[in-house]
Amino acid sequence: MKKVRWLPCIAATALGALCLTSCAPAQGVDYDVNAYRTTMQFHDDFKILQLADLHFGIESDLQKQLDFMTAAVKAEDPDLVVLTGDNFMYASKSIVYHLFNNLNAVCKELTDKHPERLTKFAVTYGNHDNQGDYSRYYINSVVQTFAAKDGKEIESGKYAAFVDYEDDDLFGLTNYFIDLVDDREKSVADVDVKYRLHIIDSNTYHYMGTKYAYDIIHDEQLAHVQDVYDNATTDKDYIGMAFFHIPLTEFWEAKEQYESAADPSLIGQGEWREGILCGYKNNDAYAKLRAANVLSFIVGHDHINYGEVIYNAHSANVDDKAIFSYGVKSTNQLYHDDDMLGYKTITLKDGMTKEQFLSIGNVNANFRNKTDRGDDYE
Repeated sequence: MKKVRWLPCIAATALGALCLTSCAPAQGVDYDVNAYRTTMQFHDDFKILQLADLHFGIESDLQKQLDFMTAAVKAEDPDLVVLTGDNFMYASKSIVYHLFNNLNAVCKELTDKHPERLTKFAVTYGNHDNQGDYSRYYINSVVQTFAAKDGKEIESGKYAAFVDYEDDDLFGLTNYFIDLVDDREKSVADVDVKYRLHIIDSNTYHYMGTKYAYDIIHDEQLAHVQDVYDNATTDKDYIGMAFFHIPLTEFWEAKEQYESAADPSLIGQGEWREGILCGYKNNDAYAKLRAANVLSFIVGHDHINYGEVIYNAHSANVDDKAIFSYGVKSTNQLYHDDDMLGYKTITLKDGMTKEQFLSIGNVNANFRNKTDRGDDYE
């Protein structure tokens, strides 16, 4: 089954109502930028595990899928698990709860093994997550029950790295960031931020008059990321990464650069077996995020693409470059290729310059795509 770029308007009841509601103008409280900040203690070889496009729903064998996901987390023993959207499709409230309760439990188990470092999980949204038997904010309300204040994770047994405000003035359901820092006890004036992970909602669908197209990261969300760079901490000398669901239009250019290169292995890795199902327009999201010190863009959405490309790899200017990364589809729900099921890990090294981070050596060594888990379903 292939995903289509446009959605027909037969969804005038359920999907249509959802899309029109989710596209309403943002109104609400203007929170201070640090209200969206949470932290984790950084260490060399900090490991992120990305799970993409789980698509848990009422027709899923939930226990089988949870076991599959849990086995991946335990096998990698990461510091942070990031779900990059389409975690659900036609799910129930019970399925939502069970996914996050299971993730919290495995994070607690791994933390108990090595209490000197935490294992946590972060969540953002895809276009399908709110097509379920619950209100738009329900998923956030569940995740927030597993989120503790910085430093209170072990005491409370809550391991979600998550921040959102239902009454804020930002579009989308996740616009928070995780600072990986040298010392969680330091103030924002004194802390050394090693990496900054932006967890962004790329939203759902945009109504085009007769059809629905995929939405984009909205302008106020992009301005928020710039505000984070300008005002969140005194330290600006960090490597920024963005995790979201729907790829930017520049992913097309990256794909073309990769496929047309004389030696693709010098600028990337992986396989892109389908087109780029990006948002309905280019609103300069790439340029704006890159100007806010985001060097790496990690997405899901297109189930039979995976891997990394160094965008504009041959430019002499490091500010022109970025790593574009597709996650590996992490279950067999909805469409997939059997030899492309698994997960991605990203290992973050200490002391890395921007030039080193944006190198093929870093990509080859530290962006690992495990794509051979299809047999685990047999």
